[in-house]
Amino acid sequence: MTKAVQEVIPMREIELNRQSALDPDLLVPPSKRTLGTDPDIEAGPLRLRIGERPVARNLRALYELRGRQLPEDLEIFISYDIWLLTHCVSVVKEGGFKQIRQMGYQMRFPDKPKVTVIEVLPQTDFVKRVGGFLKSESDIQINGQASLPDSLTHLLNKVENLSFGGKLTISKHLNVVGMVSFSVMTPVIQAVGVGDNGSEWVFKKYEQPLLGDQLMIQIVLTPPHLRRLNFKARLYATVTTFNLVPVRFESQWIDLECSL
Repeated sequence: MTKAVQEVIPMREIELNRQSALDPDLLVPPSKRTLGTDPDIEAGPLRLRIGERPVARNLRALYELRGRQLPEDLEIFISYDIWLLTHCVSVVKEGGFKQIRQMGYQMRFPDKPKVTVIEVLPQTDFVKRVGGFLKSESDIQINGQASLPDSLTHLLNKVENLSFGGKLTISKHLNVVGMVSFSVMTPVIQAVGVGDNGSEWVFKKYEQPLLGDQLMIQIVLTPPHLRRLNFKARLYATVTTFNLVPVRFESQWIDLECSL
């Protein structure tokens, strides 16, 4: 099998502290609050990281890696390109709060050029347990749609490396680019944005704490011959405080760029 070389993804650290909370008063029980403007007890910040340069791979180029020709009835590539984008986030430290109940990543493309989201991964439907670890596995069709892996799909000894240990194993099956596989923090995932010009992922705590790295994949339709995609993104987290009261923290929107 072709050995995949991991890319080093530049990460920007984001600190979510009391000022990031939508309602800072909920961080401290009423009995612990002072009569001033600040509480006398404050938990430490949450530390998260976001990938500064998402990586894009052209779906048509991946399909043609082993000399395959596009199906004759597939017209989409006459006027558009389809890209597989990888987004990365990390939860580094939970701070002095109770455990993170959920962590979210939101992103949005500008109105021009027109970008349409075809698919978002991971999704709960594609998550399974493999050797004690949770993994998302799905076939990627040439039109950008994701589906459950087909046991009859023949995979080749050609692996395209994705961020954070993810991989795309190239297929020789008609209409299938390959199988995407990567680790996930939790099996409870909400991923939305299909048909829109933005996406959102929400990872909910299940059995283990929401800590470590998480890869997200977005398949998007763009006009041809673009050199880069600009967009904005932000992270948020919901934690529990006294009496299990939920508090949401949000980062500022960050401007990001992806070279095509």
